[in-house]
Amino acid sequence: MNEYALLDFSHGERLEQWGPYRLRRPDPTTAGSVQEKPELWEDADALYQGEKGKGEWIRKKPVPDHWPITFGDIKLYARLAPYKHTGIFPEQKENWDWAREQAKNQHRPLTILNLFAYTGGATVALAKDGHTVTHVDSSKPAIGWAKENALLNTIGTDRIRWMLEDAPTFVAKEVKRGKKYDAIILDPPAYGHGLGGKTWRVERDLAPLLENCCTLLSDSPSFIILNGYAQHDTPESFHRLLSAVIHEKTKQVKFSLFARELMLKTDDGRKLETGIVARCGFGM
Repeated sequence: MNEYALLDFSHGERLEQWGPYRLRRPDPTTAGSVQEKPELWEDADALYQGEKGKGEWIRKKPVPDHWPITFGDIKLYARLAPYKHTGIFPEQKENWDWAREQAKNQHRPLTILNLFAYTGGATVALAKDGHTVTHVDSSKPAIGWAKENALLNTIGTDRIRWMLEDAPTFVAKEVKRGKKYDAIILDPPAYGHGLGGKTWRVERDLAPLLENCCTLLSDSPSFIILNGYAQHDTPESFHRLLSAVIHEKTKQVKFSLFARELMLKTDDGRKLETGIVARCGFGM
């Protein structure tokens, strides 16, 4: 059972159901859309007002500091977090499901690297299946939140290695250490600041990071997942980039790669695009 639903979107906002609470928050990609269910909007339990970084959540009804949301067989804590976020990106569930199926087909426990891992949806989903996950994020609050999600799902402490570090720095160190991983997930922002004020620019930094990631792949890799949110990203550009790096940096000649838009859907079939994903399965 999934307790999340996209109810409507319009004029730079989206309306969503998060378990028992209805939230209204900004989304610039919905500009120009027309409200299909105007009667639902005024009944929101909380709404985010103001610009990103300068706004705040307004509780119209009592909403707790955090509450669990069920996605299939896992649970994740939602919060009214700063910058309009809730700590969960529901469209990622299709990536979690795909990754779990790819890993299951290996018939063995995998070592998995999750970069820009945020609050740990993918980490929890894969660790729950018995795989070992290295969870890397440069935000201490995000890692703390991810640890709460792991506890919520009774994940053993030996299943997850928590690393508070910038993803490119950590990956470069792992390359020097000769570490190997059976699967790698990357969920980088288009732009951001890491530890020590380091700036991340996807157009400059993604390709070198992917090259190092391919160096970390084991002799029997399972998959790579790459998410993207920059305006210039397209399924075609992601397919070209990942395919070129894999061909150049690995000896794997047999893999299946596809890229598509990630999206959320209302119950009447309206689609809200939320990003790009490329998924590569090896040995296929």
